[in-house]
Amino acid sequence: MKKYNIVDLFSGAGGFQIGFERQGFKVLLSTDFDADCENVHKINRPKVPFLKIDIHDLDSDTIDKYVKKGSNIDVLIGGPPCQGFSTIGKRISSDPNKRTAFDPRNTLFREYIRILRYLQPKFFLMENVEGLLTRDKGRIFAEIKKTFAETGYDFNYVILNAADYGVPQIRNRVFFYGNRVGVKMHPPTPQYGESTGKPYKTVGEAISDLADKGDDPSINHVALKHGAINIRRYSLIPEGGRLPEDNLPPELYRKNFGNTFKRLHRNKPSLTMVPGHNAFPIHPWLNRSLTVREAARIQTFPDSYIFAGPRQKQCMQVGNAVPPLLAEVWAKYLREELDKYYARI
Repeated sequence: MKKYNIVDLFSGAGGFQIGFERQGFKVLLSTDFDADCENVHKINRPKVPFLKIDIHDLDSDTIDKYVKKGSNIDVLIGGPPCQGFSTIGKRISSDPNKRTAFDPRNTLFREYIRILRYLQPKFFLMENVEGLLTRDKGRIFAEIKKTFAETGYDFNYVILNAADYGVPQIRNRVFFYGNRVGVKMHPPTPQYGESTGKPYKTVGEAISDLADKGDDPSINHVALKHGAINIRRYSLIPEGGRLPEDNLPPELYRKNFGNTFKRLHRNKPSLTMVPGHNAFPIHPWLNRSLTVREAARIQTFPDSYIFAGPRQKQCMQVGNAVPPLLAEVWAKYLREELDKYYARI
């Protein structure tokens, strides 16, 4: 299997990388600004060059220390955080000619495209939340399309549901993809769901064997110690349903019940893994929220992959990641296109 080269920006916990590595891609450089994500990479892939840096400071001189000038970069991947603004103190300014936290010209997708222009990979793949398409009345999306068009890359975008590709989770995300080598690209074909005749993978298939397993910090499988009131609330939530807010005893009522008061169904895909206040959705049949490892299983991370930092940061690492299985589907498709490209040159 020929080794193709990738660079990963906004790496987070590395879900994107796992999928590409499984398809034989070599990671030349991985970057993120978060110290706990840096530790995740040190633990799980110590031989992959990782640079902890604010993306705004990732200039050509810095890149050249890790990726040699003229390196054969096949694919640039990454998922810029959807809010897209640096809130580091020195970045905040009232001067309209400088970077500010509220200037849409400085959203992080622009940093991705800046580095795309410099590295000139053959293909690129950028992931983000579906809501990006309508945020700020569509102005950010229009800016993204305009900026990509200026790069000279042929590009397109698609919304994919991870469940269609074997991930036991309903998770819609937008992928921007393109190339500069004349390939007419198309998104990967769904492999599961009604249109395929193959049922979605389920929560039960992913996590049922962990239900009777005690806490195991070595694999991030530690149950939150919920208070008695929340446990009573959880006991009222039907499998696959949510807390009956309009029919609660007065002592159990509170304002603003959120997604953490929804229970998953063992025979269906999960809700989207989005961490909130240190908790994931409720286990299908246990009166507690999912552990980090259970959420990681639903995201298709292997049990051997370890998350680092405080529990809340571990939840963020899992919930914000591109599911490795979905990343692998993209990687397989891009490998096939690269094979054909190199065969004809």
